[in-house]
Amino acid sequence: MPQATLQDVHVQAALTNVAVAYFQSEDHYVADKIFPMVPVQFQANKYFVWQKSDFFRDEARIRADATESVGSGVNLTTQSYSAEIWALHQDIGPQVRANADPAVDVDVTITRVLMQKLMIRRDRFFVSSYVTTGVWSQDNTGTAASSGGTPGSSTPVYWDDDANGDPFTDIEYGQTYILQNTGFLPNTLLMSWNVYQALRKHPLVIDRIKYTSPAYSGTITPQLLAEAFDVERIVVSKAVYNSANENLTASMSFVAGKNALLVYSAPAPGLMVATAGYTFGWTGFTGLNSLGIRIAQIPMNWLGLGTVRIEGEMAFDMQVVGKDLGFYWSGITQN
Repeated sequence: MPQATLQDVHVQAALTNVAVAYFQSEDHYVADKIFPMVPVQFQANKYFVWQKSDFFRDEARIRADATESVGSGVNLTTQSYSAEIWALHQDIGPQVRANADPAVDVDVTITRVLMQKLMIRRDRFFVSSYVTTGVWSQDNTGTAASSGGTPGSSTPVYWDDDANGDPFTDIEYGQTYILQNTGFLPNTLLMSWNVYQALRKHPLVIDRIKYTSPAYSGTITPQLLAEAFDVERIVVSKAVYNSANENLTASMSFVAGKNALLVYSAPAPGLMVATAGYTFGWTGFTGLNSLGIRIAQIPMNWLGLGTVRIEGEMAFDMQVVGKDLGFYWSGITQN
């Protein structure tokens, strides 16, 4: 007697409530979390910079009767920013949209993909602008103890060397350096995911925290580390990106590498305000938001009636404006 098979009773179709996609959390990105954002009306312009050394000279002298006081002054210069425009798009034809299954919301998906790629580009630009050698007053390079690495020097021992590394001495060295050269205590410590993981399990960190909190790597948060290292906040970069070309095997890496950056960052931009860096967002460019980013749908009917281009663009510049307000560790972990 004929019997119905599994294939007879069910025709396979795409699920309407499940689809797999890889979207990073916005919390993983750091480009808009470290330095003040400066909305600007024009693509390029100048801003004033007072000369630091003039603020710290001890020039007051005893004044004799009926004589002039000692004169003083402050030098003023300018620096320039220039916001470059970054853009990316994808076209959606009417046949693709009409034929898409319910779980494939092409407009939403492509919008989110473009936004993620813009965020990756912005974070990688941030890293190339700030989390790199040659832009701060002092660069420090992680070094093996066997190769002469010394805590509290420009060649500190790797922080994931639990036996020989001393992140407390190294960070205190950076804090003292910035304070001595600027009069400001650094308030922000940016680190990559690898560095964060190394610090969470470091014996010196666990030993310092254990008297006030349960101390093992799974309970040590950025907030606890900030308290331990005496900074206002620790920001962890978790963003990843693929450096391989399309259709090749993915080559995934952390955007921030194995690095750390200690800075003084002003709470907000303003006149007569010191800060290590600024991000200039060109908000005057056809309605971009305060971060200098926008997503738009553009009809492209000459490619076929109903074709729509989803395009994202951003316009910004990132600048070091106080190089002595930053202290950089390059390759501070081995792994």
